[in-house]
Amino acid sequence: MKILTPENHCYEMNSLPENEIEDIRYCVMDVTDKTDPDFFFIPLVFIETFNAPSISLNIGQHQIEMPIDWNILIGDRDIGELEFVPLTSINERPFETILTNPLGGFTMSWEPIKVNNVFADVKWFFPKLKYGHILTVPLEHGTKPKCAYFVKDLNRIPDVLHSYDFF
Repeated sequence: MKILTPENHCYEMNSLPENEIEDIRYCVMDVTDKTDPDFFFIPLVFIETFNAPSISLNIGQHQIEMPIDWNILIGDRDIGELEFVPLTSINERPFETILTNPLGGFTMSWEPIKVNNVFADVKWFFPKLKYGHILTVPLEHGTKPKCAYFVKDLNRIPDVLHSYDFF
């Protein structure tokens, strides 16, 4: 699992130090105030560790693996309205997701999502998300990575978001 840090770098959660966790923060889009969604960097205090089936996806030319019971933000570039769909609903359907970098300005792109494979049992390390927080997941290593948006629990998440909320 990858998270976006305030330094605009991708951080691999599987490489967390065992003894001492440094001051690590990760990016979420907070939509608890539906009239004013915004990006925040939350301290990595609680880490969920669990085993679960996973799904391997291609988002454009990027490959990512996520727990199968999560949701991804999809939308239509012409309309600009976004919504979450379960990853289990992606297969063989022409969905696109919005890719942005919350620290990288006003650029966005739309990329198709394709399912590659499903794996039965994978060990996961995830930050503990609050209701209304959408996880910003980098798709590439390095500085200023493109990011997609995922959430497990849809409590306090609006049914529809707008692409202009990402600026």
